[in-house]
Amino acid sequence: MMAGVKDAANVRILGVGSALPTRIVGNEEIERLTGIAAAHVAELFDVRERRWARRHDCAAPADGQMCSDLAAQAGRRAVDDAGLAIQDIDLLVAVTTTPDFVNPTFDHAVAAKLGLRGVPAFSVHAPCTGLFRGSLLAESLLRSGRATTALVVAADTISPFFRFGEEVPRDHKMSTALYADGAGAWVMRRTEAPAGAEMLAIRLVTNSSEDTPGILFRGLMSATPPSPESAAGLEYLGHHDFRRVLRRGGELAAHAARVMMEEMGVTQSDVRFFLTHQATGNLHRIAAAHGLPAERVPINIATVGNTISASILILLDELKRAGRLSPGDLLILHTAESSSWSYAAMAVRW
Repeated sequence: MMAGVKDAANVRILGVGSALPTRIVGNEEIERLTGIAAAHVAELFDVRERRWARRHDCAAPADGQMCSDLAAQAGRRAVDDAGLAIQDIDLLVAVTTTPDFVNPTFDHAVAAKLGLRGVPAFSVHAPCTGLFRGSLLAESLLRSGRATTALVVAADTISPFFRFGEEVPRDHKMSTALYADGAGAWVMRRTEAPAGAEMLAIRLVTNSSEDTPGILFRGLMSATPPSPESAAGLEYLGHHDFRRVLRRGGELAAHAARVMMEEMGVTQSDVRFFLTHQATGNLHRIAAAHGLPAERVPINIATVGNTISASILILLDELKRAGRLSPGDLLILHTAESSSWSYAAMAVRW
């Protein structure tokens, strides 16, 4: 099933922000925790270091490092980048798969930490396509006239779920090496003024087939991490079929980009950057194998790891702050979601 907008030219992105936990975890620490050689981690995933919210001495998040804390930090930075005040926001969409609690809802926690009061707010539970799902919801509400300025935040803190020890399955140890914590945000506004970047189109394709997930995390909540008392056995750790995800996920993500280019009537030469979800290592090789120009696929997984729903926004914020985006640049944002085999893409004119 496909959902999207044909023309969102008067919905604009006014500001972008991101936030990372303070704890930096290098591959040598991963080797001590999992037994997977540091060099092998770098070879497999192209990751040298990542950020974790969890404490050094236990699984719980460090002070000020809960998922909602990072989301609020990123959101505040996006609002500042837009030259606005929190009071200018009249819609909040908060995306995560690792909320602090089941209840209160994630959007409530983020709104409270932002000081955002009296506006509609939504929580979207989605991993790699989360940014697209949340932005599609915000875009629809903006165009309906129910809001004028939306803040979309995407954050995940998966490190509190990690377990270590000989009994832990290898795929979970590898997930520990790949995944990381972080948050990203952007401000969207429906306006006729030529400010910010134009959101040209969004496409989200959900897969309703009965194909088994490539990634399955049962988990508990990040603010109440598992313990021997709260979880009998290791079943909650879930499963990650790395080979299948690498093969099919890369194919779906590239397909998403091609679908968006076809819809926009553009070719690869018209696109400044393809911003793909930072899912795994060898992204340049994967892009080239599926017909995308590797030199226009920026990568930051080496220093942040796979930050799930926040991935593309963190990358976009880095590119913006580094001065690598120019007015008029066409960006294709695209991703695949191996837990549901869904895919999504977005066209943005900077």
